[in-house]
Amino acid sequence: MHEPSAQERRTPQSAARRLRASALSAIRQYFVERQFLEVDTPLLVDAPGSESSLEPMRVGRTDGRPAWLITSPEHHMKRLLCDGERRIFQICRCFRGEEATPHHRAEFTMVEWYRRDADYQQIATDVEQLVLFVANKCGLGLQVGPADALVDLSSPWSQWSVADAFAEFAQIELTGPEDPSALRHAAQRANMSSVTDEDDWETAFYKILLERVEPALARTGRGVHLLDWPAPMAALARLKEDDLSVAERVESYAGGLELANGFSELTDPRQQRRRFYQERRRRRKQQRDVFPVDESFLRGLAMGMPSSAGVALGLDRLLLLIGPYNDLHHVAPHFMEHREKE
Repeated sequence: MHEPSAQERRTPQSAARRLRASALSAIRQYFVERQFLEVDTPLLVDAPGSESSLEPMRVGRTDGRPAWLITSPEHHMKRLLCDGERRIFQICRCFRGEEATPHHRAEFTMVEWYRRDADYQQIATDVEQLVLFVANKCGLGLQVGPADALVDLSSPWSQWSVADAFAEFAQIELTGPEDPSALRHAAQRANMSSVTDEDDWETAFYKILLERVEPALARTGRGVHLLDWPAPMAALARLKEDDLSVAERVESYAGGLELANGFSELTDPRQQRRRFYQERRRRRKQQRDVFPVDESFLRGLAMGMPSSAGVALGLDRLLLLIGPYNDLHHVAPHFMEHREKE
């Protein structure tokens, strides 16, 4: 009788665990070789990120004071830059109150890093170099994905400004938030029935991005950086000096997946405070939870934050890209919100 070998007894979950372990090892090697310091910051905080696109998860405490699980380690990592660190990275769990889908989980693993004296172009280069480094270390090479939808990871990745991508892939001229009706009408003329007269500018923007632009980027079969976002989407990014309607923000895509989101960092504490309060007003108008302003972070900026850039990359989505998987459940089977057994 044939006795199965250890290799034969391996389950698909076991293979995913090994790919994950190899990727984590490669990520640490990549950063250590480039003189980055690995850091460890809190997962439980008194003031979460306030971006209107995120929904932090609240945690109860016995004394009744509210706390939240982090949506990103961004605030604490930037405080380390204010304290003199030059190159830092972190691999940690993050939490967002969103529905489980093949590409979304309430709990996920983030790789986040920051460089002093750098901008969003440098950080975009970091992303493509890290992705290729991990793919090579995992034995996968320049082309990944299924045979009928291969993705070429070779450098340089293509770059599109948000405005150019809207014009090319959606045939829509991106107008500013001061005239939301113009963007709604442009989308409706482009036969986007999902955009309604009730949509505000931000809602219409994201519908166009998700329904027209991102699928077109996926069809290119290459890694892509989407740069120069409208100022209302700046979040914690600085605005371009020569065009204050645009933020130095980059999102990186490959294989139909948004892998990373990075900025040239805003270092002015007064501007950052104004943005925090703008987000609070927006959330209140949307009848959503409003969170405390992170005063510790603002005090760190006031001490002096050097010119820097940073980016957050989703490890689990990276594994979807380089592995034979199409659902985060396959690469992180023990996380929350399991899918029903098939």
